[in-house]
Amino acid sequence: MFNQSSGFSFTGDSTFNNVYGHQMNSTIHAGTVNFSTGPAVGKRTERDEFQYMRRGDMITTKEIHSEELSEWDWELQNGELIGRYKSSTRKTCTIEIVGRQSKYTAMIYEGEDAQKLWEKDFQFFSRNKKPGSFQLFGINQSVIPALIFHHELIPCAHFFNRKSIWMDVYIEHLRTNLRCSWINLWMNTAGGILFSGPDGPSAPVPRSIADESIVVPTTVDMLKDDICVRFFVNFGSSVDVNILGYARMNSEPTYLDDLFLTTAEDHQSKDSDHPNWSPATRPYLHGLWRNSPDHPPINVIGRLRFSTVYSPLMEAVARWPPAAGSSWEWPEHSRKGLVGKKVLDGGLTRFQLDLTRGEEVYLEVYDKWRRFRHGWLSQSSRVFNAVDVTEGKEEFFIVEPPWLEIRSTRRPTASRTLHNRKSPVKETPPTPIYLFLCPLPISVSELVSWIEGQPYFWSFDETGQSRMSGEECKRWGLPVLTTSTGWSGESVRLVSWPTHVYTALRDWQKARGFDTATSDWARELGYPEWEIVGMRGVQEQKKAGRPWWQWEAIAGTEIMLNNSNSMEKTSLVHTHRFCQDWETFGARECMDAIAGYTRVGSCSPSCMVKKHQHEIRGTSNWLQFTLLPRSPSAILIRPLIAQMMADHPIR
Repeated sequence: MFNQSSGFSFTGDSTFNNVYGHQMNSTIHAGTVNFSTGPAVGKRTERDEFQYMRRGDMITTKEIHSEELSEWDWELQNGELIGRYKSSTRKTCTIEIVGRQSKYTAMIYEGEDAQKLWEKDFQFFSRNKKPGSFQLFGINQSVIPALIFHHELIPCAHFFNRKSIWMDVYIEHLRTNLRCSWINLWMNTAGGILFSGPDGPSAPVPRSIADESIVVPTTVDMLKDDICVRFFVNFGSSVDVNILGYARMNSEPTYLDDLFLTTAEDHQSKDSDHPNWSPATRPYLHGLWRNSPDHPPINVIGRLRFSTVYSPLMEAVARWPPAAGSSWEWPEHSRKGLVGKKVLDGGLTRFQLDLTRGEEVYLEVYDKWRRFRHGWLSQSSRVFNAVDVTEGKEEFFIVEPPWLEIRSTRRPTASRTLHNRKSPVKETPPTPIYLFLCPLPISVSELVSWIEGQPYFWSFDETGQSRMSGEECKRWGLPVLTTSTGWSGESVRLVSWPTHVYTALRDWQKARGFDTATSDWARELGYPEWEIVGMRGVQEQKKAGRPWWQWEAIAGTEIMLNNSNSMEKTSLVHTHRFCQDWETFGARECMDAIAGYTRVGSCSPSCMVKKHQHEIRGTSNWLQFTLLPRSPSAILIRPLIAQMMADHPIR
């Protein structure tokens, strides 16, 4: 008791009471020293290192994210595994605290496992002192426990701007550097930095591709386009692919419904001279419309080419140069029963039948959509500059075909057993046997022919000059091939890009030191220079000061048609003038095309022909079109005018 003590003594009848524990108080009474314990001082825990916030002092100002954390709790009862569903929720909110000026971020836990989840997160965040991250400020341990963090923290979903190509590029690089998902990115409003944290609300997935060798700053000023461009331009050509990758993936679908002033039933398709191109019977065309018509305008969609960029007036503006080769490719890894691909001078593609590798013939072919898109986007600034387009760029579109597959429907054999009166004779066909495929389609009409027809033939001649007849193919047991789209439901599609994509590409070219009026940047990237076809309609529109496809009502007809979706019929005959300088109008082929929309016969300047309740009259300086109220169909105005403009240039 008195170890290592000296210099004191006790006299008389003394009693010593030694009480173990917290010896806080002592008294001496009648020569007796009494020791007793006072109130115990509790040992400090990790939770004491943080402020305790009463729930009533926390004011929720905004809910950022709510996450369901429910789970099944399994236990063995009487030899049987019993499960109980336990529902819990973790909400992330911006809060204010009574008596404090700053805003804070809180995680609030509710449900059966609230305390368990709170404890798990507390163990993690109480040890986190990484600058700018979720740093714990206070706690609440009521029946609705909470963790309170320093500063107002904003998730990526709340500041991400889908219309900024540079924010997309930056966020993808930052996410890659931090080794986290985009939903784990947060902004510290006080420190002005971005960091990785817990799961936040869903945000648009970045569409660019990161270069892992580039380490980006974590400061919020990188979210500004100009600062981001100045940073990435230091890495030069290594970022070009990332920029084009974002642009390529940021495409949007376009539909013919959006291009026609009036969508209507095309009665031409009921004519025996014209096949039925209804998307119901040809599903690979349904992607051209939001709402597929029963009788599509085949004269319009049939001439659409796959390697061409079109204006909203459906005029060809620019196209992939033929000298650059086909926009289709044959992947060798998805080929069966055929070897030795060779493209002949006439456009035929030749394969040699090889039955030693299996009993099936199968081919896939798809368009080089990535290369085609990159080629267009890398020189879009040059094309728009050449045709003097400064606005409405989002309405320009390309036409992309579906992937195609060719497969055998009859089992091929290496020989054919023939029978005569005496005994069967096994006959082996001459070898080699060649398969010739017609040139791959470059337009919608050719695609229809390719899928619906027979775009191939067999031959023993390597030049393809002599074709096997159907009887010969049957005799030698050659496979019958069918063509279809690569995926069920795949269709021809129209693709466009938002204006901000074109703007970002132009700005990047300038920052890289390229002249946007040239194709220099595209050529450096390895893409051919596109042919500029021109845009007569839009150029005439600029001269006239108003959209050239707009029709104006002749005085007294009581009808207005100004880019509307319908025509109000309030008088017996409605006449519209097309105010442009036409020197001639009346070529038979032009009228044949127009007949598909208006059901007229033919017409020449200054004369009138009437048929099926429609009238067209042409003069030297204006075109008059009349639609009677009892007409059974509306008129597809844009393609009508586009066809006339194409066949009869304005002088």
